[in-house]
Order: sequence, then C-alpha cells, then structure tokens
Amino acid sequence: MSETPITFRGLSNDDWYFHFKLPDSIMEYLWKQIEVAKNENTDFRSELAGCISKSLVLRDPENTIIDRIFSPLYNSPHRPIFDEWSLRHYRTLIPQGKRIPSNPVLGKFWVNFQRKYEYNPLHDHGGMFSFVIWMKIPYKWEEEKECNWVKGSNSQGTVGNFMLLSNDLRMETFKMNPDCESYMLIFPSHTLHCVYPFYTSDDERISISGNIFFE
Repeated sequence: MSETPITFRGLSNDDWYFHFKLPDSIMEYLWKQIEVAKNENTDFRSELAGCISKSLVLRDPENTIIDRIFSPLYNSPHRPIFDEWSLRHYRTLIPQGKRIPSNPVLGKFWVNFQRKYEYNPLHDHGGMFSFVIWMKIPYKWEEEKECNWVKGSNSQGTVGNFMLLSNDLRMETFKMNPDCESYMLIFPSHTLHCVYPFYTSDDERISISGNIFFE
C-alpha cells in the first residue's frame, strides 16, 4: 500500500470529536482485513456492551490506523485539541509538568456486523482515544423515521443513528445513510456513545471500532 499521507476530506470537529472521510486505498485495505477476520473468526462479543450477533477481532498488520490516519492528524495543527482532551480528561494520568504522550499504539480493534433490531447501548471505551469507521450502512435514516412505530414520536432523531454524549451533556447525533460509508469518527474514549437499532433493511450494518493508547 502506498504510504502517501491522506488528506482529511470533510474534516470537522466541535472541539470534542473529529469526523472525516477516508480515501479509497485505506477502505480497500480495511475490507481486506475484514475478510481476514472472517477467516480467523475470533469472536469479540464478550467485550461488547451491546446486543450484536456477530463481532470479530481485527488485525492491522501494516499499522495503517496509527501510521496513516491517527498520527498525521495527531501531529497536525489540530494537535492542541488532542492535548486539551488529554489534560481535561486524563489529568490524573499525566503528572503535573509532564509532556502529553506522543507515541500512540492501537489497542483493541474489531468489526461489528449489526443486523435489524440489534443495538449498542450507551457505553464508553478504554484507552485515551476511540474511533468508529462506517463501512456499510444498508438503510437511510430518512426512511427509518417513517416506520409506523417511529413516525410522529420523539425517537425520530435517534432511530438507526449513532450518538455521542459528552461529559458536559452535549449530544451529537450522526444520521446514518449510505453517504456515511468510509467516514471515520475519533473522540476521547471516555465519551459515552450508542448505536440505535434500525428496521428497514435485512442487510448487515458493518462498522469498525478501536481504541488508541500511548506507550
């Protein structure tokens, strides 16, 4: 795989997350790793908070997550945001006067195959930073909210979607549809988040998640 640095297309943040589109070369690599995971078939469900019928351990033999995605963003002009996250949320782990860590490593790394009605309740992760990559979204939120039991209710903004909830109770809902595929979301690992069930498709919703630590 080419080691050309990626461009963070569509990069956005609200000082508590980063959201951007991955290039095709990285997506192709990730799909290959999903096929490897299917062959190895190492179950990850015991580590999950949610009710998902299939979750598998992923590997990153080329260290793509750290070398080609996280490190370029972490060492970019956006670094002060990461440092602020670290000081705000991990103050007890960083002795006073010490420099913020700068050697990231990939911790747990997995792929979820979520089916109709399945969900991941509100939870957080280990590590310092966590991420999700949407690989396949087989439904449109606009159609999900038209289901008879959803239409006209207060759940219209959540059905089928991914939600982040910050410590100061700010909420961000990512409305899922196929256009979300190949987007990555990075956030402090203590941030509560959840995945709501979907109803209109019999296909699998495929997403990758992982945690980032520092040596």
